[in-house]
Amino acid sequence: MMQTIIRLFDERDAEAVSRLIRDNLLHVNSRDYDASVIDYMCRMFTPSYLRETAVTRTMFVAEINGQVVGTVGLEGDEVCALYVSPGEHGQRIGERLLRHVEDVALERNIHWLQLSASLTAVRFYEKMGYVAREREESEYFGPAYIMTKLIRLE
Repeated sequence: MMQTIIRLFDERDAEAVSRLIRDNLLHVNSRDYDASVIDYMCRMFTPSYLRETAVTRTMFVAEINGQVVGTVGLEGDEVCALYVSPGEHGQRIGERLLRHVEDVALERNIHWLQLSASLTAVRFYEKMGYVAREREESEYFGPAYIMTKLIRLE
């Protein structure tokens, strides 16, 4: 069994993470979203955008045998940009990334987490204990659900 390592994002990961996110958008999220939304997001998630984002957001990658297979970010109390390589779906990498971010949040004394879940990811987050609070619509990002989870009683 291959070992999955979760570690902090390094700017040298930007190319691999950009490719991973774009692969997800094109091959997975495209089932639920218009081409204009997918195109906008693919143009947004460039390596330079990821390097800039990493200045204010704590970002992590999941790695197997030196290859980046997943990513997630934490900005304040918000879980951001959780993606797993399409070829690795079903391997529990997303679960491990999300639990890792929840642990980091607890270390930072954050008790509630929130996120904006794509239509594609709502079931995954529900399985992980998140509750949909409201649906939002964006011209650029399409429909999504604001979801929250209490990770520790206050």
